[in-house]
Amino acid sequence: MNTFMRIDINLISIILLAFVLAIAIKRIDQQDPLNRKFLRIAALILAEVTLETITCLINRQPYPFLVPVTRLLHVPLFIIGPLITYQWCYFVHYWVEGKEVEGQYRRVAFSIPLVVTSFFAATSPWTGAFYTISAMNVYVRGPLYWIPATTAYFYLIAGAGYIIQNKKYLLEHVYIPLLLFALLPMAAGYLQIRYYGLLLMWSSTAFACVILYVFIQDRMAQFDVLTGTWTKATFERYIEYRVYKERSSIPFGLIFIDLDDFKEINDSFGHLEGDFALKSAVEQIRKVLRKTDIMARFGGDEFVLMIENADYEVIRKVLDRMENVFVHYNETAAKPYQLRYSFGYEIFDASFDSIGQFLNHVDSLMYDNKKKRKASRKELRGAQSFPFQQLKED
Repeated sequence: MNTFMRIDINLISIILLAFVLAIAIKRIDQQDPLNRKFLRIAALILAEVTLETITCLINRQPYPFLVPVTRLLHVPLFIIGPLITYQWCYFVHYWVEGKEVEGQYRRVAFSIPLVVTSFFAATSPWTGAFYTISAMNVYVRGPLYWIPATTAYFYLIAGAGYIIQNKKYLLEHVYIPLLLFALLPMAAGYLQIRYYGLLLMWSSTAFACVILYVFIQDRMAQFDVLTGTWTKATFERYIEYRVYKERSSIPFGLIFIDLDDFKEINDSFGHLEGDFALKSAVEQIRKVLRKTDIMARFGGDEFVLMIENADYEVIRKVLDRMENVFVHYNETAAKPYQLRYSFGYEIFDASFDSIGQFLNHVDSLMYDNKKKRKASRKELRGAQSFPFQQLKED
């Protein structure tokens, strides 16, 4: 009965997380790197809680054949725990940055505590560094037990610190759930270390993972599936919050972007190539944006960029860099078409009566630019064809 009372929370968390993981595998887009990281973390947590439950059940069972089984099962138990928190840090980074951590040496240095812990865990059946299993199949903590605990806390604190540091780049309703994933295991782990026999840390992580899945689902609604940019609805909610609730004094500007002749790409080369062109355009635009800037898809081939801490000079520099990366792409992509775009931009100020008026204003500037560019291309084509027409007349 005492054993069941120790593992009852684990059993509930196993059933709940297994159910959520099965749904997640079927429902979320596994092409998204963030979703793949979530599934990996959820699977590791499920394995950890299951191993912890099994070792608890067979602990103190006085059967000689169980002694080596218990001894070996604790190896992955001590490896997977820190690995979960290590993966969590990269999950957080990708959620905030939208890309993987750059720099091979940085990644190698960050993994050193995990490698050290894994080494001691793998050798503990013979060295007793983390644990020993007596002849009566009784688990006893080893002298270096603090290493895996410290490693797990190191990555949890690093992840929580990164969330707090980048709070302003996260939507308000996402900040707390992300932070909760780190804080719940930290509090539960402290109790588990202090009161020997409690099994709280990884079951609490499982519950936090279930909560996180809800926000993964919400994120899928916030981001455009094809391009990975914010949806129009998400952007409009954010800019309303930015202007009317946050009331930040930091100026910002908007750039509306519309791809030129995108329909011709779809009609001439098919929708799959059109999708590729759309994603390629987004990749080029992202190269010139800062972490504080936001990109949202407003329509089929129309995007809006929110440039923080901007004036007209900053906006023009962004557009200059954007022109350069598109020129480079068109020269090197070896595509039978070129990616071109029209744009309009403006700095937000109190002269606009509403956000809607501001958005419509920038949108109209973009369409004015589009008409001018279209007229210029017609004139250019006319000038290029003139000599041939003249030759025919002669």
